[in-house]
Amino acid sequence: MSHFKHFVLVSAVILINAQFLMADITRVEQDDPSITYSGNWYTNGSESNSASSAALTNTSGSRLVFTFTGTAVTWIGIRDPWSGLANVVLDGIFQKVDTWGPTTAYQVPLFTASALSIGPHTLSIEITHERDSKGVGSWVWVDAFDVENGAPINGGITASVGRVEDNSPALVYSGAWYASTNVVHSGGSATLAVDPGATVTLNFTGTGVDWITYRDEWSGLARVFLDGNLVAEVDTYLSPWAARTTLYRIEGLPPGDHSLAIQATGTHNQSAKGAWVWVDAFDVEQ
Repeated sequence: MSHFKHFVLVSAVILINAQFLMADITRVEQDDPSITYSGNWYTNGSESNSASSAALTNTSGSRLVFTFTGTAVTWIGIRDPWSGLANVVLDGIFQKVDTWGPTTAYQVPLFTASALSIGPHTLSIEITHERDSKGVGSWVWVDAFDVENGAPINGGITASVGRVEDNSPALVYSGAWYASTNVVHSGGSATLAVDPGATVTLNFTGTGVDWITYRDEWSGLARVFLDGNLVAEVDTYLSPWAARTTLYRIEGLPPGDHSLAIQATGTHNQSAKGAWVWVDAFDVEQ
């Protein structure tokens, strides 16, 4: 075989492999039923947006939750001088994203996460009404999401019976939560928060649930909500420290769907040196 023919053959194989490996991208518009909004959001109908529509808000605490399967996700939005900061949490991993830009640019990738498992996944975007030193506003825009090798999931994700780790897509985080990687934790990781109002919510199907946590001298007070109702305020302080402890248990629920929320208060008892609240895992009972 001549060198030229060999080159053509190899090039053709490379081209075929490249086409085979190309990711399948699904565009999910901001009004898709897989996206749930809370707080005050507004609609912008500019033709420069994807599908000529986008959502925006600058109200602190406003949030959206997007559930999907896939190996990567990209948040598409707008950058401009009036855009601000947002808290982004993907499967329990927190990141603060700055959407500011020196000029107005539409359909811009604002956040991308790749090399994900096929799914499912939960992505939340929460507005903090903050801006960086260059910004003149705190607006955050959601135009669309691009999902690689997957699809949106309508109705959110609900945990079934068994262990639910801190990075489960059945958990929805609000506020600033931080990851801790340590072999003492269930699954090797846990999340923790100290800001008042920081909340993690578990949607589950079962008759009971255990909150598994880490406790030490820097741990504070937390509120527990069941199906939206405050049921307890618990002290997570402990000396000496202990990992994988069942701090709160709920039993005897009617079979069906429920929600459990753990909220940091930013307060602690007189002996504690801090007000951290930890979420390591949950055990859902049949």
